[in-house]
Amino acid sequence: MTNGMSQRSRRTFVTAGIAGGLMMVSGTAGASAAPHEDAGAARSGRSARERRNRAAVLRAFERQNAGGDIYEILHDDVKWTIVNGRTYTSKAEFLAQGSAPIMDRLASTLVMTIHDLWSEGDTVIIRFAGDATAIDGVEYHNEYCWVWRLQGGRVMRSHAYLDMIAVRELVDRVELD
Repeated sequence: MTNGMSQRSRRTFVTAGIAGGLMMVSGTAGASAAPHEDAGAARSGRSARERRNRAAVLRAFERQNAGGDIYEILHDDVKWTIVNGRTYTSKAEFLAQGSAPIMDRLASTLVMTIHDLWSEGDTVIIRFAGDATAIDGVEYHNEYCWVWRLQGGRVMRSHAYLDMIAVRELVDRVELD
C-alpha cells in the first residue's frame, strides 16, 4: 500500500468516525440533513433560530466559494479550538496564527464543498472538503468538520476537526517569502 492510499484510508476512517459520532450527538437521523434539503426546513420542525443559523452558515460558505472570506461570520471574540491542537481566543488571533499558515500558501480560493450539515438550536455542524491549488502548483485537499455555536448570526465558538498531516505537509512544502 502506498503512502497516498494509506492517507486516504486514514482520512476516510477519521471522517466516518467523526460523522458517526456527530449523528449520535444530533439525536436522530431526522436531525441531520444535507444542505440541499434546507428548502423543506420549515416543514421539518426546525425552529426559526435554526433556519437563520443554517442560512447564515450557508451564506458564509457561498461567500468563500465565490472568492470572499468565510471568516466574516466569526465574532471578534470567537473562541476557536483546533481539536488536538490549539485554542485561539479571538478572531484576530485565529486569522493570524490558525488560518494564515494555510491560506497564505494557497494560490487559489479554498473551495469548500459541504457534504453534511446538521443543526440544533444555536449549534451547526458542517462536514466538508476543502480543495485549492498551493502556490507551488500542487493540489491541496483536506477534510474538515466544524462544530459552530452561533449567537446573532455570528460564530462565538468553534471546534475544528481536520487532517493536521495535510496541513503540516503544506506548511513544510511551501515556503513563504
